[in-house]
Amino acid sequence: MNPFARISKVVAGHDMTIGDAFRAKHFEERAFDGLMDPVVMLDHFHMTGPTFAPHPHAGISAVTYMFEDAVGAHVNYDSLGNHGPIHPGALHWFAAGRGAVHTEQPEGENQHVHALQIFVNLPASKKFDAPYAVHAEPHEIPEFRTKGVRVRVASGSSNGIQAPHTQQLPEPFTLLDGFLWPSAEFSHDLPRGWSAMIYAVSGGLHVTVDEGVRHLNEGEAIAVAFDEQATAEAIAVRLAAEGDSHFVVLSGPALHEPIAKHGPFVMNTREQLEDRIRAYQRGELGQLVMPPSRR
Repeated sequence: MNPFARISKVVAGHDMTIGDAFRAKHFEERAFDGLMDPVVMLDHFHMTGPTFAPHPHAGISAVTYMFEDAVGAHVNYDSLGNHGPIHPGALHWFAAGRGAVHTEQPEGENQHVHALQIFVNLPASKKFDAPYAVHAEPHEIPEFRTKGVRVRVASGSSNGIQAPHTQQLPEPFTLLDGFLWPSAEFSHDLPRGWSAMIYAVSGGLHVTVDEGVRHLNEGEAIAVAFDEQATAEAIAVRLAAEGDSHFVVLSGPALHEPIAKHGPFVMNTREQLEDRIRAYQRGELGQLVMPPSRR
C-alpha cells in the first residue's frame, strides 16, 4: 500500500427522517477520521414536501446536486435575491462565506426530490468572503462515457472532461455522478493533497486504491486521502461493479484546519462561531423574502 494513501473504514449512512416528507442517509466528517476533508457533511435525501424553514449558513458552501431521476423541481430562495428551480440533473452551489440565509423546497403536486446536500468547508482565508451562488443546468454538465460507464462531471474534472462552471467555485472541487453496468470499471485520478469520499447510491461497488480494496454495499461510503508529501502527482481510485451500480465521488484539496461547527455554521474557532451566530441574530446575514403563497 502506498504510504501516502490512506483509506477509511467502510461507513454506513445514518438513517434520518424529518416528518413524513424527508428521509436521508446522513454522513459526517468525524465518522471518517478527517479523511473526507474538505467535505463536512453529506445527506443523500428524498423530499416530497417543504421541510425546512429559511435558515442561515456561514463558513461553508451548501451544495445541492439533483439526481436525474428526481421528479419536479427543488425551488431555491436566498437572501442574495436568487430564486428559481433546481431541476433534475442540475447543480446549485451556495458559497455562504460570512453568511446568508436560504431555503430549498419542492413545490407543486407529486414532487419527489432525490438529491445530495453537501457541506463543503471553506478555508480560513475565505470564511468571511461575500456570499454568492453558482448554478449549472443539467445540459451544462458534461459527461464521460466508455463501455459500461457513464459519469456526469457535475464539477471539477475527470478523465479529460471538465465542468466549465468549476472556475466560479470558491475552491477546486470534483463532484462525479456515475453509473457502472455489470463488469464495467471506472478509474479516477486523485491529485496529491486531495481527499475523496466515494458513496454507493445503489448497487454494490469495489473500490481499489493501490493495494487497498474496500467493498461498498448500497448506502455505504469510504474516504481516501492522498498526502501532499507524496512524490506522485496523483493516485488512481478504481471502481468496479458486479451488477448495475450508481455512485458518487466528492473530492477536493484537504484543508487540515480546525473545525468549530454548530448546525449550518462551520468556522475555525468557537469565537468565530459565536460571532456568526450573533450576526445572524442581528439580521446581518440578510433577510429572505418569500412569496406569500410559499411562506
